[in-house]
Amino acid sequence: MSTRAGVIVIAVVFAVLHAYALFQGISNLVALPEVYLQLGIAGLTPWWLLLVGVAAPPLAFAGALVLGRGRILSHRVLLLAVSLATVNAIVLSSGALAPILLAFAAG
Repeated sequence: MSTRAGVIVIAVVFAVLHAYALFQGISNLVALPEVYLQLGIAGLTPWWLLLVGVAAPPLAFAGALVLGRGRILSHRVLLLAVSLATVNAIVLSSGALAPILLAFAAG
């Protein structure tokens, strides 16, 4: 496999993995406000946290692609893997942080 084809394959694989994290963020943005509304606490919806969950995957992926330009394939893979790990850490942390913020806001 040529280097150019390898770069494209790796980028597509990591794009799909980042897209899954983006899908999680979008589904949280759509579903969580409705849950909070049904619980009667719609005013406590952590919008900033939901927006971070949507913005982080494409920004991290694009950042890893930009930082990887001109590097060898293994360095690009490492940058994309770190990007994916960071995005998933943000998604999991925000899921754990939302109930804590809710309890803090409720008093």
